[in-house]
This record gives sequence, structure tokens and C-alpha cells, in this order.
Amino acid sequence: MLIVAGAASAASVRVVAPQISGPDQLTDARVADKRLLLLRSGLVDPVSERVDYSLTGAAADVTVGRYAIVQFNEGDIAARSRLEKRGVRIVGYVPNSAYIVALDDAHPLTSVSEDSGVRWTGLYQPGMKLDPSLYADARANLKQAPQGGYEVDVYGFAGESAEGLAKGFKKVAGVSVVVVNERVEAPYVRLHVGDLAQLAALVRAATAQEGVSWVGHYLQPYNDNAGAVAAMQGNSTAATAGSGTVGSPTPLWDHNIFGSGQVVAISDSGLDNNEAWFTTLDKGAGPVTAITASQNATPPALGTPSPNNKLYGYWVQPGATAYDNNNTCPGGSPTSFHGTHTSGTIAGDAAGTFGATTYLASTPTAANHDLSDGMAPNAQLLFLDIGNDTSGCLSIQDLPGTIKQGYDAGTRIHSASWGAPSGGVYSGNDFDADFSLSQAEDMIFVVSAGNEGSAAQTIGSPGNAKNTITVGALGHAGSTTVVGFSSRGPTADGRRKPDIMGPGSSTISALGDTTNNGTPEAPLTQALSGTSMSAPTISGNMALMRQFFVDGFYPGGASNAANTYNPTGPALKAVALNGTNAISTANWNSNAYGWGRMWLDSNLWFSTTLTGGNDTRRLRLFERTNAAGIKTGEQHEYTIANVAASQELRATLTWYDIEAQPGNALSLVNNLDLEVIGPGGTYLGNVFTTGVSTTGGTADVRNTVEQFRLTAPTAGSYTFRVKGTNVPGGSRANTDRQGYALAVSGAFGLPAAAAFPAPTAVSATNAGGAVNVAFTAAGGAQGFQLYRANGTCAAAAAGDFRLVGTGAGSPLVDTTSQGGLTYAYKVRGVSGDVEGDVSNCVDVSSSAACTLQPNFNHDGVAVTNTTGSNCHIALGWQAAPAVCPGASGVTYSIARDSSPYFTGPSTIATALAVTTYDDTDVALGQPKYYRVTATDSLGNSAPASAIVAGSPVGPNGVDGNDYVENADPTVYSTLESPWRVTNTAAASGTYSFHAGPDGTTYPANVCTTMTSPTIAVQAGAVLSFKARYDIEYQWDGLVMEISTDGGTTWNDLPPDGGYPSNFSQTGSPPGNACGYLASHGAFNGVSTAASNADPNNGTATSVFKPFTRTLASYAGQNVKIRFRFSTDGGAEFSGVWLDDINLGGSGIEKIFRNGFETPGPFECQ
Repeated sequence: MLIVAGAASAASVRVVAPQISGPDQLTDARVADKRLLLLRSGLVDPVSERVDYSLTGAAADVTVGRYAIVQFNEGDIAARSRLEKRGVRIVGYVPNSAYIVALDDAHPLTSVSEDSGVRWTGLYQPGMKLDPSLYADARANLKQAPQGGYEVDVYGFAGESAEGLAKGFKKVAGVSVVVVNERVEAPYVRLHVGDLAQLAALVRAATAQEGVSWVGHYLQPYNDNAGAVAAMQGNSTAATAGSGTVGSPTPLWDHNIFGSGQVVAISDSGLDNNEAWFTTLDKGAGPVTAITASQNATPPALGTPSPNNKLYGYWVQPGATAYDNNNTCPGGSPTSFHGTHTSGTIAGDAAGTFGATTYLASTPTAANHDLSDGMAPNAQLLFLDIGNDTSGCLSIQDLPGTIKQGYDAGTRIHSASWGAPSGGVYSGNDFDADFSLSQAEDMIFVVSAGNEGSAAQTIGSPGNAKNTITVGALGHAGSTTVVGFSSRGPTADGRRKPDIMGPGSSTISALGDTTNNGTPEAPLTQALSGTSMSAPTISGNMALMRQFFVDGFYPGGASNAANTYNPTGPALKAVALNGTNAISTANWNSNAYGWGRMWLDSNLWFSTTLTGGNDTRRLRLFERTNAAGIKTGEQHEYTIANVAASQELRATLTWYDIEAQPGNALSLVNNLDLEVIGPGGTYLGNVFTTGVSTTGGTADVRNTVEQFRLTAPTAGSYTFRVKGTNVPGGSRANTDRQGYALAVSGAFGLPAAAAFPAPTAVSATNAGGAVNVAFTAAGGAQGFQLYRANGTCAAAAAGDFRLVGTGAGSPLVDTTSQGGLTYAYKVRGVSGDVEGDVSNCVDVSSSAACTLQPNFNHDGVAVTNTTGSNCHIALGWQAAPAVCPGASGVTYSIARDSSPYFTGPSTIATALAVTTYDDTDVALGQPKYYRVTATDSLGNSAPASAIVAGSPVGPNGVDGNDYVENADPTVYSTLESPWRVTNTAAASGTYSFHAGPDGTTYPANVCTTMTSPTIAVQAGAVLSFKARYDIEYQWDGLVMEISTDGGTTWNDLPPDGGYPSNFSQTGSPPGNACGYLASHGAFNGVSTAASNADPNNGTATSVFKPFTRTLASYAGQNVKIRFRFSTDGGAEFSGVWLDDINLGGSGIEKIFRNGFETPGPFECQ
């Protein structure tokens, strides 16, 4: 079985050169062309075109491999489900309509290609893995690392070992390993080389590694109050000073929203922890002054928090040093105590007495603004130090780990005023941010856009990520003019960035110094400019917004504990972007201004309007998490029936998309669309003329933010429709269901009426695979909304109830529950276009279908015993725990065949509750092949195990005179994965033994054996066999060993004349998985007609060669013999085949047995 490189015939394919895909090439028409694969290396129809990567410097194209792209026909919404049901492992998505899949024995490309919906299949070629900036003709323009040389990002496919990949890279001269992040779903390695020649060698080696998914250029990230308060809260345009009086209006502060109860995480250069901006916190019981010391905390592990301190924690990240500095990273500018300044902007709060001056700390009911206090003065900070005081550079070794560390500590806002100048290209930090946020839905990640303006496509990373809220800079205080240095969009794939704008010029905030001790220092200030200043301004105001929801101001407009709500990141993002000051028609919705300047009071409605407040528009928020999200072809509708014409009507849809494959030209994976049906017709999201939505146009195919806006809407009813246009998902399970948030604001629900009373008599029952929630309600409701939280009512947090369904009346139906889990439910009625009071809680254990597969180790089945007077083959396997909560257990079935390819299997056992099985319906020396399937009590089956083989032998093993193993049909040895019987090559007959999967390269970093049963060595015995191999020369190898004590100890057994090669390149300590020393002999290289160790791996032609080893010294002894295959990472080839293994015996005794005699010690019956 050979895995071929594509389904189209070579004669019909046109060869094309790589073409770097930017906004100009990635037109809407090309994005909409479902025939195309949208890759960074070109937009190609794989049926008729093939990209020639030969001049890029990537490794040569391969004809066998472990990863492939499978493209399906347009509109095949069941494609993913079919792949998963067959046990095919999905490791990524490629637009359009294609998945990257892992291939194995059970799922070779030929088998995957047989799916009726497949349009094209092909191997994932080395050139597809390479960042165009690393192409051979582009390397001269690469920016060097601060220490000189070049740094490279390498990502592995999900399930690969980062450490294993790193071992392979160490083979390349001049390569040093900088970072290894062993993440199951996104393994990562960062490497350094000294010059372009070493870089060229590394590029070839890295793209050649099977487990590598992307090789990119790592760019060093660099760093990127009074005046902003009124501007962000109340839309002031006044030129307020940066220190002292804050100006007006300040509607959120006027409603006692100062960030109380919010902890904001910030990653930055360091923090001067004893500055009086960060030493005092008053939660309402009086000020507490305490200095929080730094701790080294390697993500995702947590440090020890200080919950009553202003500085909730100070956790130093790997590669960083504690506290702030004014050093300069080569290629950058002085740090200027950057992290201290940005932290002050978020939540700085001058407090304490210094000489004749006393500063008051904020409280939950008073800002007590002094000097340049931050946007959310009563919030706390978790500082995650990523600055190295020695180098002056930022050290971000594990961004997902840093984000997760903050999230696990309880923060839900993360501010990052740093980035790498990636020119709008979706790169490593963008991938990492999307990877993290798509799983941490409650987090919002606020990122500076960069200071590379004013040209287009200058956004830095991670600001190019889909899920971040990326911040550009305006002038000082109330300015509505973008500053020249602020980076502009679009991104390289044409997405709109930045998202939002804030003041970033001459921002006055906290000043640090290098004195860090136990004594608070007087609060000093400095003015700095940059998007580094605008991002924390937004972050601090996000803390105010989040407190608005947590304190229960929504939907009723006044603080109400019954309405407490913990918003998701998409919800915060949607509300923020839905309430912006559009600034002007010309600047709104642009790649310079994004969606406009933050204006909190525009969307955050208060029932009591205080001086300067704006409550002429109300807010509706419809938020669904991924667990209750939307799938391809589904749509959710929400109607606001009585919109007045007096005020702007705006709606914003946002969602956290899963991470994109870095090699994709288009980063959008899960595509949702916003449609609005109103008196003027049907409007599509992001279709505007002069800043106003217009009918017609085409749906957006790039952005994860879609907006609708009418500045003068026609009065009437508007229906807002969220459509699951294409939700293919990615490598992680259940990513083909997408959550979202939809914010709508306009003149509805005014004047405010009494809230619709809470429904009563709420009950929850299971019905038809769904949960029905019935209730009694007063008349006059426009409809009802159903909210769900995980767990029981007693356990669920009041703020964690999320929308899962809507309806006209009782009952409401939840169709997204998972069987076996317990859920808590609440109901609200809608009247006057706003939500009413919430009902009491009811909980139920769902009996809906659960389709989660048991967690079965595919390679965990083994033949455990084949010896005895009674012929038998014993199997054992690892227990498979059920994943579905309602499953009562897991049972196993066993299929058997006489063919290693399972051409006609039969089921020999079902409903086994144990993890062992003894097959007695077998005959001496005749091999049988087995697969085990695990099925839970609900009927969910995991993919079947790898095939294992065994042959019965007598109680004393095998007589050397009778010992022959050629797989045609005799198979005595125990084959440890990936050893198998194969028909891909044979010295004689049809089958042989192969240390690797069919049609692909052998796996990296394995130590695996083919071990004989006990053999009684006859006089004059000579072990002979034939071997064919293509094994990485002097790095990997095959070794023979012998044991005389039943396998307890093993000794080397070199062939007559010695091994043809050795492990001389393995290094010290040895890099090969079995740990053989460099001097140890081995079979490696290529077995050619002229050589037993040809060094030309991958190009020389391998043939079967005969080898022998005299066993005269073992005559009369019982031995075991094993062939041990040891590999490292870096380069893998076709591997080794063994055939015609024997000890030169006559086999006469076996030949003349008639079946009626008493079995001998080497026989069974």
C-alpha cells in the first residue's frame, strides 16, 4: 500500500511557482472559489495545479508521508463527521473545504481518498510548511535577532513531541534550541542560528521533519491618565491635561464603577512594585498598604496570590527578571520603565503620605483621583513580568502558558503593550493568542497595534490575531485624530485592524525606578507616547465595563445582584465595538481608525442619567458560548420589535475563532455571518456606504467582527440573524460548534417600563434528546430566553448562566446539552424589547445523546503470551475510560483475521468487561491478526486499535530446527508497534516484517523491538535473514541482540563480519531513543546492490541483502533474539524490512508429524 501524493493524474496538473498571498491576491472572488486551497504559498486549485517549491529552500517534495490534505466538495457539511467516525485524526483546517489529517495503517491516504465527498487528496509537502519570508530569495531581508543571527519558530502537529522535534534540529550545524514548549495540541520549538548558511540548512531540515506543521521567522517583540478618563467614558473631546483634574463627563465613575472586584493581568517589561501607585488597596473596609514581592512562576503553574493587595501577584515569566528597567533591547528604544507606566494607566492609584502631600486611595464608592491615577483605580493588577533587565529585551517563551496562568488565577482581562513588527502577517504569537482565547472564552486580550505607521499593513503580532482586541493610538486626551506612528491595517489576509482606538500621545502615568524594597515611594509621573499607552487605556476601561455587568447593571440599568453576569471575551469585545464614537464617516470602519474611539456610555445604559450621561439608547446582548454555539447551516434569530427612528441603531457580532494553520492564506476558519432584516430590506454585516449599512453586497468572508449601522433607522421591527455559514472546526474536538456574542443598541425599551416579572413554577425534564424547561409566566411577553450553567443550582455561580435558547412560550428547549451532565436553568421573559427579571433556578441531569468516544489507546494492545501445550494467543490492552458522563462502563470486542490487512475479519468476542482475552481457536505456527474496539454503554465506539499479530508455539518455545519466520505464513515474534507484517516489500513470497507504517516514513524518537519466542538452538545453528533498509545514516539504526535468561538481560549480537555502520552522529548523550552510544554498531544508511551502508538516504535504491550470524556458542541453550530499531528526530525514511529469518534447521520433525502423536515440548494442540 503506497500513499501517493495526489488524486489527480500528473499529466493533468500544471506546475506553478509559489506566489506569496497578500490582500491584493486574496480577493473576495478567490476566497469564494471553493476549488482553491488558500495557502500562504499560493491560491491553487490542487486538481489542476501543483506548486513547485524547489527554489524556496524547503526540503524536496515527498511521495510518502504521515500527514495529508483532504479537500471535500463544496457544501459537504458532513465531511468532518464522516472522517471522525472512521477514526481519522484531524490536525488542522485549510480553506477552502479541506482538512489536514494524520495517516496511519488503518487510515492510509488511499482509504481516506475513497470517501465519496473527496475532491482531492495530497500529502502535506515540506514547501507548504515554510514561511515565505524564509524563502531562499527573501532571506537577505530578514531582521536579525537582538543577539545577532536569526531565530526560527517551529510548530508541530497536535500530538507530536516538541522535545522530539528539538532533538532532530540539534543535528544541524550551528543550531541552538532556545525554547521548547511541550504542548499536546500545539508543540513549539524556537531555534537560533548564526548566519544565513546555517539558516538555509535549518530550513531544509525543519521542513523535512514529518511532525513539523510550520517553520516561520521569529521576530523579537518590543514594547509598543487624567486626560483619557472622560474621553473613554463619556466621549469628551476636550484637550484635558494628563495629570490632575479628569474633566467630564465620567458617567461610569458617577455610578460608582471604578473597577472594584476586577483583577487585570498585564504582561510587560517589569513593574516597580514599591511605587505608591501600586501599594494600597481599599475594598471598602479601609486602605491596606502592602508591597507584593516577585515570584518565579513557570506557566501554567500559579504563584501565590495576594488577594488583599493592590498588586494581586507579581509572577516572573521564564527568561525574564524581576522588576522594571530602562535598558535598551538591540534594535529597539530604551524601556523607560514601560511596564510601570502601562500598569499605572490601567489601575494605578496614588495613595499614602509623602512629605507634606497625602494621596487618597480609591474606594468602591469614590475615585479619589490624584495626579494620574488609572482608568480603573479600584481594580487590582496581576503583573506577569516578561522583561529581561540584562538584555533589555522582552522574553515571551510561552504565550499560551502566560495567558493561561493569568486566566487560572482568575483574571479575565489581559493587557499586552508589546508586539513584533510582522507587517500584518498572521504569525506565531497570533496563532498562540487565538489558540488560547478560543479555549478561554471568558478572557479578553487587549493588544497594542504597533508603532510602525503610517503605512498600510503594519499591524504587529499578536495584534494580527482574530480574537484579540487590537488598539490603535489617537492624540492626547479627547483627540479624535490618529497619530502618525499608530500601525494601520489591513492584515495580510485583508482583515480589518485595528479594532478600536484610544489616546496614546503624551500619556502621563506612573514613573518607575530601579529601587525595589519594602518601603513605598512617592508617586512620580512621566509622559510616554505609543500604542503601548492606548492599549492599557482600553484595558482599564474594559475593567469598568466588566464591573458594569458583574454588578448587575444589565439589563435594568441599576446595580442588582440578581442580574450579576460574567461576560465572555466576545461579549466585552462586541459591546466595546458596538459603542464606539465613529469619529467621522470617512474614518469609521477603516484600517486606520478601526471601528472608532471607545465610548463606554454609548452602550452601557443606566436607568438614572447623571450629569453628562447619555442613555438615549438601550443595549441588548445575545451571547452563546461554544457549548451552545452554532454549527454549519444553522441560524439563530433575535427580534427587537419596536425600534424608534430617533437614534442610531447598531449591531455588532463577534466570535472567538479557533487558531488558523500558519500556512493558510486566509486565517478565518469558522465563518459566521450577520444578517439584519428591517423595514428597509435585508442588510449584511460589514456592507456599508459612507458609514451606513446598505442592502445588497456580499457576506464577509474574512473578519470575526461584523457590524450593522443605521444612523437614521426607519422605525419598526428588526430581526438580527446569526448564520453558521461554514463552521468546519480544526484539530480539537467539538470545534465545529461556534459560540458568539451579538450586541445591539438603539432607541428601544424607552421610556423604561417595569421589568417583566420573573417566570414561576420552573421545571426541567428530558424529552426526545433535549431538555425541556417549562414555566408559568404573566401575559404580554414578546418571548422568553433560556439560560444555562454547568452543574446544580447550588453549585452554579449566578453570573455564569448563558443563553442557550429562545421561544415564544413554555416550554423552552435546550438542544445542546450533553447526556449525563447536570445543568442548571433559569428563564427570563422579554417585554418592551428588553429582558425582564430572572426566574428561580432548576436543575436536571441531561439524558440527551452523548457522542463522546471512550479514551482508548490505539497502540495499547499487545500479544502477551503464545506458549503452552494448548495452542493459544493471549491478548492484553489498556483500559479505556468512558468520556460520556452517563456511560456506566466500557466493553471490548475483538476482530480476528488471517490477513495482516484485515481483508476478511470475523468478530470472535464481544461485550468483554475485562482487558484480556485468550484465543484458543488457533494452530501451531499459524499467525492470527487482531484488532480491539472499545465501546461504552451508550454505544459510542473509539476507533479500533492497531493490528497486532501472534502465532502459537509449544511450552518450550520453538525448536531451532523448525524456526522459520517469513510471514508467509509463519509469524512467531512479538511485534512492538510500529513493527508489523507488510506486503509493501518481500524477499520471497508476499509478506515481510517492517518497522514502520505502510507507505510512509518510520516514526521519530522510537525504541521498538521485534522479539522472537524462546528458541532451542541446535548444533551448527546459523541465524540468517534478509534485510532491506533506508535508515538515517549514522543517526538511527537497527541492532540485533540475544538473551539467554528469557529476556531479562540482552547482549549485542552483531552479524558475521560486524555491523555495516554505527551511531557515530548520535552525540553525547545519545540522541537515539534506545540510547545506543556513538560507537555502537548498527544497520543504517541504505542497503543498495553495491553497499550495505550507502549514506544517500532517500535517493539511493534499497534492496534486500543477506546477513548471517553463527550461533555455535549458543548451541544447546534456550535464547531469545530481538531486532531493535532506534530512531531520533529530524529525518525519517522508509525504514527496515526483514524476511526469511531462520536458524538453518531441517524442520524434519514437524514435516513428518501426523497429528495423532503426543505433542512435543515445541508443539501445541
